Amino acid sequence: MATTAPEMTTGGVLFDLDGVLVDSAAFHLRAYERVFAEAGLPFPDVARTAVTDGKARSHVIDLAAPSATPGLKRNLADAKPKALEAILRDASDCSMPGATETVRALASARVPMAVVTNSLAPQIWLRKIGVATQMQAVVTGEDTSSPKPSPEGYLLGASRLGLDPRSCLAIEDSCDGWRAAKDAGMQVAVLGNRTPEWLDTEAELMRRLDASEVLRRLKRTAARR
Repeated sequence: MATTAPEMTTGGVLFDLDGVLVDSAAFHLRAYERVFAEAGLPFPDVARTAVTDGKARSHVIDLAAPSATPGLKRNLADAKPKALEAILRDASDCSMPGATETVRALASARVPMAVVTNSLAPQIWLRKIGVATQMQAVVTGEDTSSPKPSPEGYLLGASRLGLDPRSCLAIEDSCDGWRAAKDAGMQVAVLGNRTPEWLDTEAELMRRLDASEVLRRLKRTAARR
């Protein structure tokens, strides 16, 4: 059952994409494998690890094909989102548990929302899970000079929402994303079932996306200002 969220808040929620809104790792791997196979190139384990860690496309390609020419790397980078979109057309669902319901409930509550991601093509995913129109801002890897863990993306996301970063709640699942949001001055909810080694010992995990829980943490964020 979808969770409703009737109250408006004074802050905003900024979501990471991969591992928070969408369960994307397997799809990304298949897309990279297809692109590299079509180019007659192997896709090594070191690059697979970078994909599952949510690293930027340029970083993954540098690891997978370090001796490739700039032109070939550019062709590989351009081909990857096209391969991903083709794979997603045949996928039934790629959303994380509770993601679509949570975003729609927060939108009904008029909570400002943004996506901040190292991804260069997040709209493919947002359209697939049906929440593209609920996001007031989307910050991609092309919008920043440095990917996460730089706080640049989160600061830009708050600016595009017209909000003080201190009034915002970021929802993340990776160390780089957690550091980026913390350094931007935001409160951070880390999505997961087990506390990772890099997380502050006093931090609370968010085990599943849920609008009521997000609102509770967002109100607590506003109270701390």
